[in-house]
Amino acid sequence: MHVHLLVPDLIAAAAELRLDAAETLLARGRRIRNTAASTEDWLATSYGLEEGAAAAAFSLLGDGGASSIAGEGWWLRADPVHLRIDRDTLVLADSSVFPISQSEADSLTASLNTHFAPDLEIHALHPERWYARLKSPSLSRHHPVTAGRGQAIPPFLPQGSDAMHWQSIMNEAQMLLHEHPVNEAREARGELPVNSIWLWGAGKTTAVDSRPFDRVLSDDPLARGLGMTSGASVAPLPANAAAWLAGAPESGNTLVALDALRAPTSYAETDVAGEAALQLERDWFAPLLAALCAGRIGMLTLCDSSNGITSETVRTDLNRFWRRRKPLAHYTDTPK
Repeated sequence: MHVHLLVPDLIAAAAELRLDAAETLLARGRRIRNTAASTEDWLATSYGLEEGAAAAAFSLLGDGGASSIAGEGWWLRADPVHLRIDRDTLVLADSSVFPISQSEADSLTASLNTHFAPDLEIHALHPERWYARLKSPSLSRHHPVTAGRGQAIPPFLPQGSDAMHWQSIMNEAQMLLHEHPVNEAREARGELPVNSIWLWGAGKTTAVDSRPFDRVLSDDPLARGLGMTSGASVAPLPANAAAWLAGAPESGNTLVALDALRAPTSYAETDVAGEAALQLERDWFAPLLAALCAGRIGMLTLCDSSNGITSETVRTDLNRFWRRRKPLAHYTDTPK
């Protein structure tokens, strides 16, 4: 069995830590550089698609949207966000840093739909992830919300021939949501208001001719949706490697998407990111390395899609003792 561990922001989150198992895999394995601009792009290209291809439509499917709906028309993610004024610019925060209930999401999207109909129809399939059906395709490049969170937004706004249209929609959403009763109640409770939407992942579902993974274990809707479209078996992320290995098959390719480091790294929450990295070492890296040593796994691939580095390790590679473990920060400046 070949296990692929997708761990965005691993090296950034663990730069000040020593993770023996992760360091062993990077030191002893065959390192490969990839040029994907984001984890979303990495997932798309793994399935033979263009970078960022139809992320919203595939996410919709992975979030429980019926395939008949996901396959109809063009879609954008329209995620609920909070925009904070910082000096002379706006800084983006996504729902990973504030709670939002399904009833709040339903009320907010109902107001947005009344305002934008019939050009935009927003579905709150998940409180934190909203989906907008479009009447016509977007001709602009839209950056994932994960790329801009914690950052000043101007470099991440839509870019392309109809970019001003989409920026106008985001501005109108801001004005509409500013005094919405849901946000007034949130602010009264001391919670961040949901004062805009972030549009990204434009496209429609397309056929996926490649099936790089037989199984996908993930809570990320994009990873799940792509896996489902390819015909892979898809399941939620298990609690840890030991729980999964107890009933795991003997062969095939399995993608395990571990997403716990992205949000705290984006918001420079160093302590939170570091603790999450240590937990991944305990729950996933060390047990899977032990399974590789025991022959339970034939190959273990560790990929930090944010850093652009992948390491493929088989059991015999572990004998290369002369390739000493180094802190993960060492690989930040490894030449491509």
